[in-house]
Amino acid sequence: HPWFSTARPATMADAYADRSYGSDPVGFGKTLGIIVVDFQKAFTRPGGALAGSPHIEAAVEATQRLLTHARAAGVRVAVSYVAYATLDAMPHWKVRAVKTDLFRGMPGTELDPRITAGGQSDYAFDKWGASSFFQTPLAAYFTRHGVDTVAVCGCTTSGCVRATVVDAFQF
Repeated sequence: HPWFSTARPATMADAYADRSYGSDPVGFGKTLGIIVVDFQKAFTRPGGALAGSPHIEAAVEATQRLLTHARAAGVRVAVSYVAYATLDAMPHWKVRAVKTDLFRGMPGTELDPRITAGGQSDYAFDKWGASSFFQTPLAAYFTRHGVDTVAVCGCTTSGCVRATVVDAFQF
């Protein structure tokens, strides 16, 4: 059986292609929307408990350039951030800084101004789970505006961005 072969494909892409992944192109829909995940000061400000990664800084700068062009083209932009009303309202995080720095009204929940600059018509909303779709009105917002394709950017890739991408595929 090919899944149990001891021969190694030349690349990981070959292994997937051999099993027909990517054989049927999906393409793009008619209306693009952009989701920006968690570019808030807790992750982006110098000295923030969750900040300091050069990867996040580079991602913020790239996203800022993307949003400038997207807004000029009239693309819908939705910006999510994490903020909780109480400790009881949050999931069981293993990250202490989340439990101390991400309550509504705290500086860490404020959006990075590099992301919000020029975005007066952006849809900004708080979220309580990893995904920007989980128990938020994001799907309804995009449906209302005919968005059928999304591009996702933000932090952190292994958590909230990944969860948002998985849920975007399901909507």
